[in-house]
Amino acid sequence: MNIQSLSIVVPCGDHCWNNCRFCVSRMHHEDYGKTIISAQSIPQLYMDKVQWCRDERCNALIFTGTTEPQQNLPFIYKFMHYQWDLQRPFYNISIQTTGSNLHPEDIERMTEAGITTIALSISSLDDNTNWNIMQTPLKLQTMLRTSIISCEKENNLNVRACLNLTNEFYNMSFNPQIFFDWANANNIDQLTFRKIYKDGNNEKSNWITTHEFPEERLTAIKDYIKSEGIPISRLPYGFIQYSVHGISTVIDDNCMSKDNIDEIKYAILRPNGHLYSRWDDKGSL
Repeated sequence: MNIQSLSIVVPCGDHCWNNCRFCVSRMHHEDYGKTIISAQSIPQLYMDKVQWCRDERCNALIFTGTTEPQQNLPFIYKFMHYQWDLQRPFYNISIQTTGSNLHPEDIERMTEAGITTIALSISSLDDNTNWNIMQTPLKLQTMLRTSIISCEKENNLNVRACLNLTNEFYNMSFNPQIFFDWANANNIDQLTFRKIYKDGNNEKSNWITTHEFPEERLTAIKDYIKSEGIPISRLPYGFIQYSVHGISTVIDDNCMSKDNIDEIKYAILRPNGHLYSRWDDKGSL
């Protein structure tokens, strides 16, 4: 079996301090049962699942969640303490975050714990528009392109910008080079273009229908990457990683991993202690 990454769903309850207009978690309301972990206690059977993924050649670990993972940093630090005791611990460790309420002291402690990459989920290169789409309270908003990114570089972390392709990026798509100029100007190491996902008839999916990025513009970005970039590797689930103007670049147009059944794009370890292969299907246990 080839698992690209292990996603750790950080237990934070049901309340997220963001309310992203395209949030996948709020399109689904499946009950995954009782949470068996906390910042104070992580049972051995939970860590056994982590070790199993490592034994199955999974090399990357990502802290994510149905809410903002920063809402439970004590759990992340406790987990990191435990994971170093595995027979084969993870060394490629990232946290997926909107960057809301992220302060220099948090980044410093993440680095000390062993986190190697901060993956910033970005919906616009304009801070005000970005936070409007994330619907983040004003007191938790930070300036992505200044204090956070510069602090990340000072702590020797990899910085990945995950661009949630809404129509806010539409005008930029006429010249895809603008994305890479922005990334280089802000010391971004990795760039992921992410096609946002919708499912069913609900508030989030309806917002996406109105604000999704035009398909022909996504094609223009793909063509630009192929013409200007150098293929570096093919990821196990099929995507090609390119080097484009010094930026490690991937297009994720299948973030829910719906099409490829021959490989597992990621394993998802939920707070109930069970592993799943898809975010939106309890049957993927």
